[in-house]
Amino acid sequence: MKKLAAAAAALLFGAGAFAYNPPAGGQNILKITSPELLTGANSTAGGPLFITTPDSVVNNPAITGFNQRNTLDLAGTLLFDSEDDEHSLGGAFSIGLSMATRWCVPTFLVQGIFVPYERMQLGNSINFTAGYARDITDELAIGASANIGLFYGYGTDWTASASLGALYRLGDVSFLRDVRFGFALANLGKMYTETEVLGIADIGDFSGEKLSDAEKSKNGMWPGIATPRFGVAAKLLDHEKFKLGLSLDLSAPGFQDFVGDVGLQIDALNFVRLSSSWEYDLREFSNDCKNILPSVGLSFHFMIKAKGAYLSKNGWEQSEMTAGAAWKRLYEDVDAVSAGVVVDLGLNDEEAPEIIMWGDE
Repeated sequence: MKKLAAAAAALLFGAGAFAYNPPAGGQNILKITSPELLTGANSTAGGPLFITTPDSVVNNPAITGFNQRNTLDLAGTLLFDSEDDEHSLGGAFSIGLSMATRWCVPTFLVQGIFVPYERMQLGNSINFTAGYARDITDELAIGASANIGLFYGYGTDWTASASLGALYRLGDVSFLRDVRFGFALANLGKMYTETEVLGIADIGDFSGEKLSDAEKSKNGMWPGIATPRFGVAAKLLDHEKFKLGLSLDLSAPGFQDFVGDVGLQIDALNFVRLSSSWEYDLREFSNDCKNILPSVGLSFHFMIKAKGAYLSKNGWEQSEMTAGAAWKRLYEDVDAVSAGVVVDLGLNDEEAPEIIMWGDE
């Protein structure tokens, strides 16, 4: 216990030793790669309607612990800066896989981010995340993940960190359905410290001209180290043909900022889903890096039927696919448009196992 407390104190001291001046979007660098991340309110509780995908480990590594099926995720994002004539186009992608086993749910996620803007200097990075999740009881799941990232474009640097998480499903409370609480402690390790980026504190003094390396912030640590996240989500309506859910998340990046996220999702006929979220970042809003518009996403759900001995053996004759797209205004002049496909192999087992003690008589 003393060693754990000492390690936590060292992380907090390390965060305080660096000025808090990340680039615009630096806290969400891994959350622009897919429609689910753009519209999921950064939810540590699995989102308003509890949607689990491989990239859920970015928000909370415990979310996939309740997944009963192998899940594939492929998505891409285009970013547009209407005020940057030299670099008007950026992009990102993600490829993920979660595998449901008897013992745990391992997840593997590869993400690439390529943002060349002068006012949003996320640069170029390739990131790999490996997650482990397990349901301890029918209500509680825990998880852990490890991330490695390589950064270039505005200097070069690397990051290596771990995240811990837990998700508790309380169930129904009064008119609320599937009430969930999530907690995660993210970015335990080495963050970016040697990048030559324009930080949010310098945005107000930015004239639009390309800055020299000496004028950029080199003393910032980002994303925020040892970031606690807490979230709650529930369904307000849960009928067979119509569902409505809300989520609320709070986080404190590096214990030097405050971020609030609100999410909403509507599902109709188990076919079409509308998602929206809005984020308030105290430090970004204070430094004129703000957006007051919510994100908007639309996805469609399909059943897939296929035949084959291998598919039949693994119970994959019927599977589910969700195709969706999303839009989010990140900042005044920067928009993100994302599209992706999620494939869940097989169907969820919603029936309790039948136990026969003495056989049929």
